[in-house]
Amino acid sequence: TAQSAPGGFGTWEAVPAAEDGGMPQCSYAARRLLCARPGQVFALDPADGSTLWRHPVAEAVRSEPPVVSGGLVQPEVGLLGPLEALDPATGEPEWQEDMPAYDGLRTVGDMLLLTRADGMVTGVDSASGKTKWTHRVPGQAVPYFTSFAGERKPAAYATSQSGDGRRTRVTAVDPASGDVRWDAELAGTLTPVGTADGSLFLVAEGATYSDVEAVVRYTPATGATRRVELPIPVEQASASAGVRGDTVYLMGAGGSLVAVDTAAGKQAWRLETGVSRGSAPVSDGRHVYVTAPDGRLLGVDAREGRLLGQTRPRLGAESDKVPASLPAPLLAGGHVYAGAPDGTVFGVSGRDPGAW
Repeated sequence: TAQSAPGGFGTWEAVPAAEDGGMPQCSYAARRLLCARPGQVFALDPADGSTLWRHPVAEAVRSEPPVVSGGLVQPEVGLLGPLEALDPATGEPEWQEDMPAYDGLRTVGDMLLLTRADGMVTGVDSASGKTKWTHRVPGQAVPYFTSFAGERKPAAYATSQSGDGRRTRVTAVDPASGDVRWDAELAGTLTPVGTADGSLFLVAEGATYSDVEAVVRYTPATGATRRVELPIPVEQASASAGVRGDTVYLMGAGGSLVAVDTAAGKQAWRLETGVSRGSAPVSDGRHVYVTAPDGRLLGVDAREGRLLGQTRPRLGAESDKVPASLPAPLLAGGHVYAGAPDGTVFGVSGRDPGAW
């Protein structure tokens, strides 16, 4: 049930699924919250959390939320069975296509990229489900892609490390054609974590696996590379980062939330949150938001690294299970949305985390 809040925005929480427990994976697109749990995808009204539609899907361990690509909802339920796309207004299927076996799936722009174990990549048009191209990516034996929302020209990024771990090859692929836009070899064992202003941001692993010791900014147009060393490595943060302007935010497995200013070339601040295995952080420029495994949403001052507020825990019947992937908070229209282990999705105002 929606509750009134300052500014006309209703602070709400909803349990849109019949089953108990299970953290929903959500994204924001087409003026809807598009969420998924094992067995179904559903759409919520971001104003009050009311359910707009539900659609059954195959049971699968989810690591990604549904997304809108080609104007349609792509459930991305897993690596088995046919692909399908849904009408974002009704949840009804628009197309369904059987595909050859594949081992990797990534939505980039208006395309679905399917990677086979032998390295062959297939580009499928998201709007129609029709295959547009199939070929290998030069220099990448088996390319599993990463992509980032908000790019003017969306790209699919594939990486591969040299045998001694001293170099990383990064290839940017045009999703519409499968052509290589640029290809670079950079020093270190690197993982892409975001893009901004024409640059790709990567984190560099240290001697201990997945411990981040530096942030690297690479600008393809000029070939310029800037590496910012961290005073203390961030534990297991290679896949937990967010980018806002020149700043990269890292969330470590031990609870360290770190802001790295790549323009100034230094760590801006570090906050020990005490959160184990937090989500990837996201920022609106004023605040940084992180989801905790117990369902809490934390709001942190983006300039000073001070904890400003947090919501209550939302533990459910499956609180003894570790989520396969902890979904990051969503920012839209000054509001923050998150999922919790008890199966709820909730929304709060992003104006003042201290009031949560």
